[in-house]
Amino acid sequence: AVQRATFATHPTFSTVDAAEVQKFSDKSAEWWDPEGEFSMLQLLNPPRVAYVRDQLNTNPARPSKPFEGLRMLDIGCGGGLLSESLCRLGGTVVGADASGDNIKMAKLHSRKDPMLWKGPGKLDYRHTTAEDLLAAEESFDVVLAMEIIEHVNQPLDFLRTCAQLTRPDGRLFLSTMGRTPIAYGLTVLLAEDILGLVHKGTHDWSKYIKSKELIDAVHSFGQEWVVESVRGIRWDPILRKWHV
Repeated sequence: AVQRATFATHPTFSTVDAAEVQKFSDKSAEWWDPEGEFSMLQLLNPPRVAYVRDQLNTNPARPSKPFEGLRMLDIGCGGGLLSESLCRLGGTVVGADASGDNIKMAKLHSRKDPMLWKGPGKLDYRHTTAEDLLAAEESFDVVLAMEIIEHVNQPLDFLRTCAQLTRPDGRLFLSTMGRTPIAYGLTVLLAEDILGLVHKGTHDWSKYIKSKELIDAVHSFGQEWVVESVRGIRWDPILRKWHV
């Protein structure tokens, strides 16, 4: 979680990796399948939502709606796993993704739950990119780039765009896989090659980012930016749970 600096320029480039977008478009029907390729991500959702809630520490008088009054961006929202949770907890949420198929699936799933379109939160899915949102002069109290940095081109430029989308005194949440031997063993060797939990080629270990690299990137945005929390996450194979 970090606090925002102010930037004046708008990017004229795109950090979208077309091959990565197509990869996830091809799997869009599996976003909400508990036995599909995104099952581990589904299990990751509760602890990461809890982490965001605890970091923001807002609305203590209304613990069931901690994100009420916040405009939130879930960039790279996929099928809406995180966006739906943020909305249910009161947030006014824009779920954005470069894959039109992902957005179609997210919209289809959200229609099943009236709570997502009756309020108190609000959910707005858009087939768009971070750069296009910035060009449209959008801004948010909270920007979440969760499990997306390792799938874009020019990750530093992507992070800078996310920073520019964050309002003064807002928060930016980042989640990604570290470029470590353990991460390679778990996500590539085990998940892809041995267990076949996901298709081969889903992960590119060379695009993983170390914590220090993220910290250095945030510090490069200016003195107004402060890194407030860096946490790891681990998988418990017995209980089948993720723990921060």
